[in-house]
Amino acid sequence: MKIFVISLPTSHARRASAASQLHKFGLDFEFFQGVFGSHVLDRYFDGYDEEQFLRNTGRMMCDGEIGCYASHLALWKKCVELDEPIVIMEDDFLLLDAFPESIRQLDRNVHQYGYIRLQEEGRARKLKEKECGNFVLWRFTKAPHGAMCYGISPSVAAVFIEQSNILTAPIDVYVKKFWSHNQPIYGLSPYMVIDSNLCRDTNIKGRKKHKKSLRVQFLRIVTKCDWFFSRLYFNFTQYCLNHRRLHRKRNVNESARLG
Repeated sequence: MKIFVISLPTSHARRASAASQLHKFGLDFEFFQGVFGSHVLDRYFDGYDEEQFLRNTGRMMCDGEIGCYASHLALWKKCVELDEPIVIMEDDFLLLDAFPESIRQLDRNVHQYGYIRLQEEGRARKLKEKECGNFVLWRFTKAPHGAMCYGISPSVAAVFIEQSNILTAPIDVYVKKFWSHNQPIYGLSPYMVIDSNLCRDTNIKGRKKHKKSLRVQFLRIVTKCDWFFSRLYFNFTQYCLNHRRLHRKRNVNESARLG
C-alpha cells in the first residue's frame, strides 16, 4: 500500500521524525504537502455551515481545522484517482515495533472493510469482527477521535468526498459519525501508532475547552441525543446484517457437509 504522510514544509522536526521511523522499517512513503490557513476554504469546499459546526463541536471553527480537513480531502481524491487503497498519516506519530505487520494486515483487509484505523483509541466502544494473525479487527460502535493513521479504500473515499462539499465539522468528528455517512469504522489492535511528544506542538490552535453559552449548551445536548439514537439504530442494523451473513454462511457450510 502507498503511504502518504501529511506534513507542512516548515515542520522540520516532524518531518525528520516521520522519515526516520518509516525508513527504520524499510517502508516507502511520500510526504504530502499539508494545507494551511483559512484562506483555502473556497479552494476545497463549497461553503462553511457555522450552525452545524457549532452543533458538532460546541465552538467556532479554527483556521487550522480547515487546512487539516482539506489535506485529508485531497488525499481521499488521490485514493480515488489511484483506484487503490492508501494509508494516510499525520506527521506527529510514534510507531511501535509491529507497525510493518499491521500495514500488511491492513492491506489484506481494507478492500473489504473500507476504513481501518491503526491509531490508538480513547473513549471508544467496539465489537470484535475477526482475528487477523496477531491482530484483532474491531468494528467501532462508538468511534474515537483522531485521524493520525488509517487505511481507506477508493469506495469509502468517494463517499467521504461527496459529503465534504460543505464544512460542518473537523475531519475526525466527520469520520466518527458513521451513522451519517453510513460507512462502518474499524480499528486494528494492538494499535501500532500512538501520539508522540510532537502532538503537543499542534498546528491547530483554539481547540481548548471554553465556557459555552446557554444556547450552545442546549444545542450540544440536542445534538448528542440525536447522535446517541442515530448511532444506536446504525449499530442495530449492522448487528442484523452480520447475523444474516453468519446464518447464510452456516447454511452453506451445512449444505456442503451434507452434500
